[in-house]
Amino acid sequence: MFRTIITLALSSALFSCVSTDTATKDQVKLFDLPSFFQSEIKRLAATNPTITKTVRKDSISEVKQIKIENWETELSSFVTIDINKPAYDGYVDVDSINHLVTYTVTNPDLDLSCIQIQYENGKANAIVIERKVKNSLYNTTEFLEYRKNDSYTVEKNQSVKAVGENYYKIEGKF
Repeated sequence: MFRTIITLALSSALFSCVSTDTATKDQVKLFDLPSFFQSEIKRLAATNPTITKTVRKDSISEVKQIKIENWETELSSFVTIDINKPAYDGYVDVDSINHLVTYTVTNPDLDLSCIQIQYENGKANAIVIERKVKNSLYNTTEFLEYRKNDSYTVEKNQSVKAVGENYYKIEGKF
């Protein structure tokens, strides 16, 4: 009896040292959006382009020629999107046609709807992201578009209880 207990204890101790983390092994790595945009932020900070920036709130808009001082802040809506977060694991359908890859999130409870990445010469050239956030206080739909060396757009429709609806659009053209 004593010998059996010691054998069981040693066996369980040995097996507890073996890694059984299959979630990390099984999760397919999709396009790394945060790294892509961090690279773009560094590139834009180094080149310091003058852009034509249009900011619109509801029906009022303003257009200016400016140099962006902080690209990290300017592109923050893009940087926060990460299709590789564990919450999306198992809920992303991938479709690829020619030079376009589409990631569709199949769980309607998650904030991402769709991400499309267009490639040129084997590198990501344009990215379109559709998001929605819905809770008891507000509903937000968000459309993000980034076209390397051309433009970026952040467009939001927001409906907040007791406040009403708001529309925002920020567009920068290089």
